[in-house]
Order: sequence, then structure tokens, then C-alpha cells
Amino acid sequence: MSLSPSRHFLAELVKTKSFSGHESAAALLCTQRMRELGYKHVKIDEAGNVVGGNYDYTKDPNPDILLFSHLDTVGGFWLVKVDDNGVSGRGAVDAKGCLASYIEAGAKAPSSLKMVVAGVTREEDPSSKGAKHLFTYLKPRLAINGEPSNLEGVTIAYKGRILVECHSEGSPLHAGAHAENPIEKTIEYYEKLRNHFPRHHAFDSVIFNVTHINYGSKTELNTIPGRLEFYIDVRVPPTRDMREIESLLISAAPDGLNVSIMGPSFGGCELSTNHPLARAMVAAIRSTGLTPRYLKKSGMADMNLSMALGISTLAYGPGDSKLDHTDAEVISWADYEKAIEVLTTFLQNPALAK
Repeated sequence: MSLSPSRHFLAELVKTKSFSGHESAAALLCTQRMRELGYKHVKIDEAGNVVGGNYDYTKDPNPDILLFSHLDTVGGFWLVKVDDNGVSGRGAVDAKGCLASYIEAGAKAPSSLKMVVAGVTREEDPSSKGAKHLFTYLKPRLAINGEPSNLEGVTIAYKGRILVECHSEGSPLHAGAHAENPIEKTIEYYEKLRNHFPRHHAFDSVIFNVTHINYGSKTELNTIPGRLEFYIDVRVPPTRDMREIESLLISAAPDGLNVSIMGPSFGGCELSTNHPLARAMVAAIRSTGLTPRYLKKSGMADMNLSMALGISTLAYGPGDSKLDHTDAEVISWADYEKAIEVLTTFLQNPALAK
């Protein structure tokens, strides 16, 4: 099967394993493609990011626009399949289809627009180490973050994230003992939180889920363990105060249950639909025959970081985000090439260079 250069690039990118912290082979592949396409000052920086532009961003670190997506994928890998319809494999959707489309479209940006494309590392781990380093030396006015949005979708908002570590300490007891055990404190705490944050899917709601529990052993079913550990992932809309939510998570803990916030939390973000960046993307999507729609997502992305730094950002890219982190990631050639068309049209908008 013969593939065009742009299709071949995406197929090879998906074939290249790039778990978080191990993105170097994928970065090298991207540098090669950038150079083939005529990018200037292509480099791999100290964080492993691959960066290239249509001008000398090393002398002028203030591009009109940055197109950035991530090189890394979550763990797990399977045989990549390439056929006449598209490519499947880990990272095809999240987010190598996005990154490849950015590199392809960025090569066609007009010289009047100072533009940089970057593939960043460790977005999935979730330190965002690559994006954090990128923004120490690059200060774009506008940015597009490559995350799948099904071609028509323009993602203008993400929730923030708080990670909570909880544990209770005590003495192991015989299962026949009349005593309170750590799991009862866990249930009490969970019920308090559920009363504060009932289950529903509105974007303006706080969502939390227990994502890991470490308690007891199948080989000691007649013993009440003395320690229980569990972790909670909390998603917070940009309309809510992160510090207020963190304070509530800690104050709701009953005696005997220790609750702490793991690392710095990421705040939510939202771009106005009236912003010129959003209007330019909507116009580009519409001009290619698609019907644009705005999206607000409960997950988070490096867009949270760029928006926190005062960089007006939205997220866009080919692929169905419902396939993120699953063993069913697949992107069609039609969607990939349509995304390149949308992005190429978008970059022609004179409003971006103002």
C-alpha cells in the first residue's frame, strides 16, 4: 500500500512507542518531518519537546500563535494497523493525529503570521513537564492545544483537577472484635463528600471519584487491617474556587482519617466564544463544509496550563475523544486530512496576526 508523505508520517508516529518519559524516538521522527516541510530552527529542547517555527523564535520568543500537542501516550501498546481507511494503535487519537495534523498544517502558515508548532512531553503522567518547560522560553499571544474534538468541535473549557490522598491508621484486629475499622471512616467521609457533590454531569458541577484503594489481603480475611489508603480524583469547573474545594475536602474528614492534597492542583479554564481565536476556528470549520460546535470537557489538558499563564487558548484536533486511553484508538485518513484542511484555513485568518 502506497501512502502519501503526510499519511506515512502519521502511520510511523503511531508505530513509534512514546509512553510518558520515553518520547525521544517520536520527537526525532517529528524533527525529521518538520525539516522535510521546511520549518526553521527545529530543535529538541531540554524537556524533550520538539519545536519548530516559520520564523526565528529563538530571537523573538513571542509568536502570534503556538500550535502544541503532546508526544506521549498512556501505557499499553498493540500492533498498529494501517489500511486504506486509516491507522489504529495507541496514541492514534490521543494525540498523535492532532500533533501530525498541526505539523502538516503549520508548514503552510503565511509568512505574515509568526507561528510555532511544538510536540510536548509528559502530558499524560500528569506533570505537564514538557509544556511547563516550553512556556519558560516561549511566550505566545495565542495558542491551540491539540486534543481530539471530532473535527467539528471547538473545545473552549476544561475542568480543573485536584488529587486527594487519604489514609487511616490503627491497630490490626481480629475480625471478631467489636471495633470500628478504617473502612467505616472511609464510608463516612465518602458520604459527606457525596452530600456536598451529588452525582450529575452538568459542566458546572464538581465531579469526584475514588480511583484507587489499598486495604487488606485475601490471605488474611479474618483480620481487620490497621491501615487503609485511597485516592480521589476531583474535577472542578472554572466557576468554582479551587482553594475552597481543597479546604472542604480536608475539613470533611472525620477523626482518624488523614487527608492531603497531592501536589499543585490545576485550575479549570474557559475561553469566551466571542474571543477572536474562537471565532477564527469556527469560521475555518464552517468554511470546509462542517458545522462547528463548542465543547466543554470534564477532563483536563495542557490548555489548563497555558490559560493559567494568560495565553488565550482553545483545543482542537481530529479523532473521537471517547476513544482516548482505550484499546480502540483509530483515526481515519479522511478525518486526519480534513483536520489539516481546517487548520490550514484557520492559519490564513488575518485576525491571528494582530
